[in-house]
Amino acid sequence: MVKTLKFSVALVLAVLCVSNLSSQSSDWYIGLTLGTDWMDVLQQAGFNTDSVCYPTFLCPEEPDGYRWFYNLETHTGYGMELSIGKSINEYRAELAVALASNDIRQIYESLTFLDRSPVVLDENSEYSNEVESRIGSISFSGLMLNTYRDFRVTNSIPLTAYIGFGVGVSRVQIEELIFRSEYHCINEPCNDQQVSRFNVLQNVDLEDFVWAVNVSAGMDYQISRRVLIGLKMAHRRTDDLVRSASYLRHPIPDAKNTTRISKLSSWSLSLSLKVKR
Repeated sequence: MVKTLKFSVALVLAVLCVSNLSSQSSDWYIGLTLGTDWMDVLQQAGFNTDSVCYPTFLCPEEPDGYRWFYNLETHTGYGMELSIGKSINEYRAELAVALASNDIRQIYESLTFLDRSPVVLDENSEYSNEVESRIGSISFSGLMLNTYRDFRVTNSIPLTAYIGFGVGVSRVQIEELIFRSEYHCINEPCNDQQVSRFNVLQNVDLEDFVWAVNVSAGMDYQISRRVLIGLKMAHRRTDDLVRSASYLRHPIPDAKNTTRISKLSSWSLSLSLKVKR
């Protein structure tokens, strides 16, 4: 995210230098928005091709793999956008770097075999299973091409309303996806004294580049010839993150699983600042 911000600053400076050579430089502007970002409940789904029947499971036959499902509740986070644009009459086009981040609370939903039949626990098992599963946060850093239509509210007050639409590419990052499963003997003597060989550990960060779109609306108040301040509300929709990753520990060497994070939809409410050239 820091690299993306540095790139956006360099991009703004480069375009400003070019705009100084243009006779229409007064139409250019740079913009900054800062505010809050909140998301709907996300969905996490994962699967592997694990053929192991774990000590606390009742397996009618050797598994072909497992599927698991979680709901992801997000905390209100922050959003920021740095942009450079050009006005042509009542229309505007801008290139923007958008950043957002939200912490996540993971809520377990279900576990099934790969064929989606339910996993049944063995109530008479000699073993206990301790599980930890969590996700730290989700963040977005995108390069967007936005277009706007401005509407002058009244001639007596320098107030302008606008609506906008944007499309671009977003880098979606999941930080600290952790899954830990440990088995212990609780009814000595257990048949399998090496039950720890069934222990599983995964601790990864996931990243994917996906398409993103947004719609927005807002109002700007012109406080001087060059400076406008305002309020902007935006809704962003992003394609699913899909990534495969390895385990740090697993009964099957080199085992992997695939994670999908879906329903990536968010809202933001921000204060905005625009400086005209």
